[in-house]
Amino acid sequence: MLKPTPGRLRNAALAVAFAALAGCNGPTPAPPPVAPLDAAQAAARTQVPLTRPVALDKPGVIADLEFELPPPGELAWSSLIIGVRIEGTEVKSFIAHSDLIVRGGLPARVHLQRIEGEERVDVPLIRIAPDLKERIPLGEDGFTPGVRAAGLDGTMLYEAGLERPDVLYDVLSFARASAPAPGRYHLSLELLEPRPLLQGRPAELIIGYNARAK
Repeated sequence: MLKPTPGRLRNAALAVAFAALAGCNGPTPAPPPVAPLDAAQAAARTQVPLTRPVALDKPGVIADLEFELPPPGELAWSSLIIGVRIEGTEVKSFIAHSDLIVRGGLPARVHLQRIEGEERVDVPLIRIAPDLKERIPLGEDGFTPGVRAAGLDGTMLYEAGLERPDVLYDVLSFARASAPAPGRYHLSLELLEPRPLLQGRPAELIIGYNARAK
């Protein structure tokens, strides 16, 4: 029979101590759920990600606002998406609504400026080509012919209270800035043509960081 040595006794004592410590700590508790913002709270939010209710059926300015841009989250790219978000609960009608917006075109002018003291500096924007691969720079007039599907960082949206459970969301991008620095910005977005088929169909302006591909 082996006699316990001081080394074995010390190792056994350490093992017991670590086991007891692990038992006391237990698994890290999950963070508490985030309650979705109501309409008034969402409209008052001025930090990305943010949303605003908009109508897409008539030409005119649907965004003219200043906002604060924080750094991207751990699961986001540095690309900032400017677009619209639609939602639904029934899959077929939701997909049909999204296709109607994309196929019908939604021409607009988009301008993003960084606010530096008393100055405003234009931020270069790009749009996604129909093949979903080519990136096309917007001209000085900010013109973009329509929207393309985009994925926003869901973690930042959830933590901001801008997602509700059991709701389908689709983000359609007018334009994006490749890697804007954190700071204060001004956005203007103007729709250029009427789209009567979109009357009465709720939509939101949305600004947020692009999601990393899984």
